[in-house]
Amino acid sequence: MKTTETKATSTPKVPSFPGIKDGEIFQLAGMEFIKFPSVDGKTLVVMRDIAFCSRFGDSDDLRCSDVLKKMQQDILPKIIEAIGEENVLTFQTDLTALDGLKPYGVMESKISLPTLDFYREHVEIFDKYQVDEWWWLATPESAQPHSVPKWILCVSPSGYFNYFHCGNFDVGVRPFLIFNSSIFESSEN
Repeated sequence: MKTTETKATSTPKVPSFPGIKDGEIFQLAGMEFIKFPSVDGKTLVVMRDIAFCSRFGDSDDLRCSDVLKKMQQDILPKIIEAIGEENVLTFQTDLTALDGLKPYGVMESKISLPTLDFYREHVEIFDKYQVDEWWWLATPESAQPHSVPKWILCVSPSGYFNYFHCGNFDVGVRPFLIFNSSIFESSEN
């Protein structure tokens, strides 16, 4: 007589982080992230440390950069595996240049870099978690006709910003993501 066993299948438990306050650190997929204030049920996070160092790319356009490709290949899959794709939200990154020109519009993705505006809005939180290397922002310095599209803003270890040539320097990368805020709520809520 042939018997068949049935295996119980269960969905993996999504980690939750109740009690993590804005400006605090939490661990996910072997990486540390800083929690920023939530907006409309969405929690903004930035990697605590430098994920990797890389040249930005062939231009200052984040949409086709080496940095974005590497984040999408090496960082994003680990995060999705840890908390589920439904908890890693697609969002828009405003790629307006420092001088106000809008050469690239907005980029829609699940992973990005902080913009200069986001950095300035939350500089007090970033100052608590300075890193030992320069790190890229998503914001270009300028665009044609004002400038050749090769300069991208970055933040120094002491917290001020400047711009570097996108193809000549290996600079740090601190990925920016938006999570569903439900993972930061306790199960009683």
